[in-house]
Amino acid sequence: FKGDKGEPGKDAVSVQYIPVPGPPGPPGAPGQPGMPGLSVVGAKGEPGAPGPTHFRPVTYAEPSFTSSRSARTPDLDGPRIVPGAVTFQNLDAMARMSSSSPVGTLAYIADEEAMLVRVNKGWQYIALGSLVPIPTDLPATSERPKPVFESSNFLNGQPLPHMDGPVLHLAALNEPQSGGMKGQRGADYACYRQARRAGHKGTFRAFLTSRVQNLDSLVRQADRKTPVVNIKGDVLFNSWQDIFNGSFFAQQPRIYSFSGKNIVTDLNWPQKYVWHGALANGERDVDRYCEGWESEGRESVGMASSLESGKLLGQEPHSCFHRFAVLCIEVSSTTHNRRRRRIEPLLSPSEYAELADAIARGYFP
Repeated sequence: FKGDKGEPGKDAVSVQYIPVPGPPGPPGAPGQPGMPGLSVVGAKGEPGAPGPTHFRPVTYAEPSFTSSRSARTPDLDGPRIVPGAVTFQNLDAMARMSSSSPVGTLAYIADEEAMLVRVNKGWQYIALGSLVPIPTDLPATSERPKPVFESSNFLNGQPLPHMDGPVLHLAALNEPQSGGMKGQRGADYACYRQARRAGHKGTFRAFLTSRVQNLDSLVRQADRKTPVVNIKGDVLFNSWQDIFNGSFFAQQPRIYSFSGKNIVTDLNWPQKYVWHGALANGERDVDRYCEGWESEGRESVGMASSLESGKLLGQEPHSCFHRFAVLCIEVSSTTHNRRRRRIEPLLSPSEYAELADAIARGYFP
């Protein structure tokens, strides 16, 4: 049966659907390789900042004394670079810098005009060569300076003139000495003992002032014009009195110790100075003779002379802890070429003290 006709329907609602992409598909097969690209060289860039140095810089801050172990350089694979020479006024200033000075550092001491190198256990002196003078224009009326002593003259030069008549021998103790020599009497006995052991029959005294004696009175009055020679007979001064009037050495000096070493060139005397404790005319300098040659303290001062100056009585005060050469002079003349007499037995210190007292009173053996 056919039913009844229904009610007309309502208007349909319009719905809009938004498309959503689906999941990606599987990768396709690789394509054919493309053509090679072209290389382009760019412009040169700016230089970079400087890199770090290859050595550890040393900072000289306020130092303190440390043991030599702490001052040693560590073991490195390559060479270690240290600064150049450092200038100090004196040894005290250098000593204060020891803890911050690596091994190999060179030091120049202005007061001594000496060079030292830092080693594991401290500082060691470096023997310097001959002086190269700075040329100066001198006025025509001024006296020309004496020629500088050259090392070649000491080693290969011509022999110095000998004297066959009466002479005074000048020698040096076998080791450098500080200012503490047990007084002039102790230095006198050292000169006497070493001279006798070396075979010299003359009586030698130390070329040092004392509280009661000047240098020029060490030798008897009759020998003031007698030439002064070394122990090999080479002339050092044309007369004893020339030493005290500002004269230079007659030739390049060859001063030998009683053991036969030339103290001007031998490295056992690294500092080429001699103690004397006198003014330029030979009078004693009571303020500069190491407390009567009984003090080796740094605060004490003694008068010394540089052998490189060409004079024996140069006026250079130094601290008494330095170890300089000590010279010994024969108190009365002997004839160099005459046959030597038998040498008397060595006196004891007390016996020599009596002899020294007699010499001080004017007796010369």
